[in-house]
Amino acid sequence: MSLGTALGALLQFAAIAVVGWVVGNYALDRILAGRVDDGDIEWPERALAAAMGFIAFSILLMVGHIVTGGAVFGTRLMVPLLTLGAIWRCAPRVRGPRDVPWRAVIAAVVLLGAIYIGPAIVGGSSVRTGDPPWHLGWTQQLLAGEPVPTGPAPALGRNAYPWASHAVLATMVRLVPGSTPIVALEALHLLLMLTIPLAAACLARLVKRNAGWTAAAACGLVGGFGWLVARGPDFVASPSDARYGADLVVASPNSVYELFPPALPRELALVVLGAAGWLLVRSLSDQSRRTAIGAGAAVGCVGLTSVPLFVSAVVWVIAALPLVRGMRRTRWLAAVTAPALVVFALWAGPVVSDYVRFGGFVNITPRLGIEWPLPVALASWGLLLPAALIGIWLTWKSREGRPLLAFVLGTSLLLGLAVARGRFGWSLDGNATLLHQGRVWPPAHLLGGGLAGIALAFGWDWLRLKGQRLSIATASALLIVSAASPVLASVELTDIIEQRASGFEYARPDLGPGSFVRRAAALLDPSDVVLVEDSDELAFYLFQLSGVRIAEFDDPRLKGNDLRIRYTDLAKAWDERMSNIGFEPDFIVLPAPNGPIQDAIAAGTFAGREWVMLKLSD
Repeated sequence: MSLGTALGALLQFAAIAVVGWVVGNYALDRILAGRVDDGDIEWPERALAAAMGFIAFSILLMVGHIVTGGAVFGTRLMVPLLTLGAIWRCAPRVRGPRDVPWRAVIAAVVLLGAIYIGPAIVGGSSVRTGDPPWHLGWTQQLLAGEPVPTGPAPALGRNAYPWASHAVLATMVRLVPGSTPIVALEALHLLLMLTIPLAAACLARLVKRNAGWTAAAACGLVGGFGWLVARGPDFVASPSDARYGADLVVASPNSVYELFPPALPRELALVVLGAAGWLLVRSLSDQSRRTAIGAGAAVGCVGLTSVPLFVSAVVWVIAALPLVRGMRRTRWLAAVTAPALVVFALWAGPVVSDYVRFGGFVNITPRLGIEWPLPVALASWGLLLPAALIGIWLTWKSREGRPLLAFVLGTSLLLGLAVARGRFGWSLDGNATLLHQGRVWPPAHLLGGGLAGIALAFGWDWLRLKGQRLSIATASALLIVSAASPVLASVELTDIIEQRASGFEYARPDLGPGSFVRRAAALLDPSDVVLVEDSDELAFYLFQLSGVRIAEFDDPRLKGNDLRIRYTDLAKAWDERMSNIGFEPDFIVLPAPNGPIQDAIAAGTFAGREWVMLKLSD
């Protein structure tokens, strides 16, 4: 990773920490309205509130961006000015971090960073092909002043993907001048690596106050036993090539591997889901309408980030309903669902309107991800599974833990539906990913980490009574056995990134600063249409780096609708245009001829060939 990228990512993370802490803790104190007992809300909860605060602040900026027709992210100074205004308004009422065990925190950051960030630092970049290229292009369209990101198709683009993650990336870019969405994805990876275990810790602390560290360790370090078979570094970057059950593989049911790059919206949504779950539990104990409203708003934010995880959030709300005491259940349910629906409707409302106008959805997923048999999936959890089961038993004995068990029950039922969907082939009108196992396992793993942390905290208390040496030796042995698979995966992933294999290609010279792709993209914006001859790969890179529209494109995996337009009528219109005259371009990129071209506005090398870009006459 270049020094400039690393510095930009660290500055973006610092901006997240400062803005998030001020805004998030201001909101937390307003939501709880003084119902904070000594020791009840400590630095872990406030750190989670900081992450949630930055995400919520980015969503508010996005709302302003839409209302102003694209002025917020499309203007360089607007986000910094609005951020300074928010800090000026909120900071006087927010206290800084207190009683933080900095030595332990730094040690944890170093350990997690070595495993999950190390491959990107050594290899060059944590960004991978697949979904991230789309998110890069959509974010570029926001930064160029488009009210909502619409995609690479000229005239026919209508994006049906939730935009909260793009708003977060755009906010990060605007807060650090000179940075890019690629840098923002690096910083987002760092944020997720820290906050997913933090969310598990906060959920565990609802039941046992000293279970935070053990829950974070269970969620962030416990892999399976694939290392016993591998006997050396290995990491499978494609689930279809899995060699050790569901362990040591990307997108595993053991979501510890989601802490590896790249950063994806569903992982950001998992952090928001953890914060929403914590607020839901607090609303049950506080019996406060205000806390319930805050929880509902957080649930809505989950939907703005990932619809499948919004389904999990809704299931958690329904599962918690029987536990309401001291206030009418209908009142609590209304207090949660009303803000959740209002927030979710910010994105879902226009999508439903387009759904009706343009003939419904078309399935744009070429192939669903691997779904393992349930025994294989659970086996990949390793020691986490028995620890989580013990945690369920211990939590059942605690009245404070009943909401967590309700979440477990709801998630288990949702997982059962996901298994049934796969077995019976339910298409869900082209939305099978809503009930794909890969979207249910992350919430299950988050809960499993929290419950395992509770069990481990009880075990630690018992061992300490037997002697300090015994407790330290046992904890060290468990850590070595549990973290073996993630450590070996980290070593192998470093080699994969260094070799620019499995889609980790964003550190290659063709895409670096000063490359032809970067220089050409700097001359384009989303209002332009570009035609690239003889390289659809180059065309899509230009979209990623500028948000430009693509005049022609062919995805060999698809028979039509090559730019994955989500709505049926618009997808048909694209195919008709491609079969006839296509779209008229404003720019053309083509292989360089032998002689010089005087009118070329950019020239350079890509994929071992010389290219030139021309601006066509108006």
